[in-house]
Amino acid sequence: MAFNPGSRHGQMAEINMTPLIDVMLVLLIIFMVAAPMLTTGVDVNLPESRTGKNLESEALVVTLVRDGRIEFEKRFVQEGALKAELRRRAAESRKRPVMVRADLNIPYGRVITVVDAIREAGFTQVGFVTQASTAPAGAEPLAP
Repeated sequence: MAFNPGSRHGQMAEINMTPLIDVMLVLLIIFMVAAPMLTTGVDVNLPESRTGKNLESEALVVTLVRDGRIEFEKRFVQEGALKAELRRRAAESRKRPVMVRADLNIPYGRVITVVDAIREAGFTQVGFVTQASTAPAGAEPLAP
C-alpha cells in the first residue's frame, strides 16, 4: 500500500527535521569560528608554561603588546591612565586577581613596571598568562 496523504486515516502531522538540523549545524559552525575571535583581544606571542593553571574568569587583564602599547580590559590606555584605572578598580575590590599578558619579546623591565603599577594600586594577586607548553612533561627547557 503506497503512502497517500489524503487517505481516510487522516493527515500525517510530522515535522520535517532535515531543515532544522541543517540550520543547527550552520549555527554550530558559525559559533565555532566566531568564539575564538571573541575571547582573545590583541594577538600576543605568549611564553610557554608546563605548570600553568586556569584562573577565575573575573580576573582583570592587562596586556603588553609587542609594539609597546598597553591594553586594559580590551581598550588601549596610556601608563598614567592604567595606574588611575587600577586604583579605581582596587577601591572596589582588592581581592580580584590581575592577569598580565605580555608578549614574549617585551623587555623584562617593561613587564616589571606594569606589575609594580598593579601592586602599587593595591592588588595582591598578580599572575601571568602563558600558553600551554608543547614539550613533554619532565623535559628540560631549551636555552634560546
